[in-house]
Amino acid sequence: MVFPGSRPAVWTMALALCLCLAGLNVRGAQDKPAPESAPNSSVARSAKNTETPKPSPASASGSPAARSGKADGKTGSSPQTDAPAPPQVMSKAAADAKRPRSPFLMPPAGSSGAGDDRYNLAGTDWSEIPTWRQTSFFGLRARGQFFVFVVDQSRSMIDDDRLTRAKIELLRSVFALQPPQRFEVIFYNEEATPMPGGPLPRPADLKTKNQLTSWLRLIGPDGGTDPRPAMAQAIALQPDAVFLLSDGEFPEGTVERVAKLNPRKVPIHCVDMTGGQAGNHLLRIARDSGGQYASRPGTLQAAP
Repeated sequence: MVFPGSRPAVWTMALALCLCLAGLNVRGAQDKPAPESAPNSSVARSAKNTETPKPSPASASGSPAARSGKADGKTGSSPQTDAPAPPQVMSKAAADAKRPRSPFLMPPAGSSGAGDDRYNLAGTDWSEIPTWRQTSFFGLRARGQFFVFVVDQSRSMIDDDRLTRAKIELLRSVFALQPPQRFEVIFYNEEATPMPGGPLPRPADLKTKNQLTSWLRLIGPDGGTDPRPAMAQAIALQPDAVFLLSDGEFPEGTVERVAKLNPRKVPIHCVDMTGGQAGNHLLRIARDSGGQYASRPGTLQAAP
């Protein structure tokens, strides 16, 4: 038993008092709310500066990228690249205009000496055209598969061997033709004289060429010069080109009559055997039809 006055009792009581005071302090600290942090503290300023900025209305909905993303139904923060432009659809006419073409298919264009060259003959590379789609007569070239030769046999064609020269060149041209090409020959003075059984397109075979050779022996110079009946027959056959040869002046109104007979503008390539004033009619006919004109004066020995 320990007495109150003894020293151990004093220390025991002091220790118990200290423990009670410590328990009161702990309970008070738990019930008291924690003090708010100062608004100007460094921690608050750091938190405020690290907040994610809100996008402006213009950047959120007004930019092209945002509108594109909404239209496509896609979201994301990665930058979008521009989509490639769709291929342009070219019309058939434009495609045809750009496509390289054979000179035989070229549209009418250009001009040549005497008049309008409907088929751009002056700029043609004839080596690129098949031989069965071209011909020539006294140096005038034409393209196609059907040709009509209209040749003057008037009395004046006996001068300077003009009729003989015409026959020689005619045979050369016709014998150079080859199937599937066709031809017809019509001589004229005041009347038209086609090959027997004509006028009609004839095949460019050896049998028909030999028939032409035999028939030419019967053709001689006679009468005046009027190409209108022969030209009416030639144009009515609708050839690719007509070769018209003459050495004299035509009756008044011939040029106008030929133009009226030729609404389709079949090219008429004209050969003037004299090179004089009489060639004006031929020059006009060539110009009006889009054909070519050539002057071929001379004799059989000096033939061009």
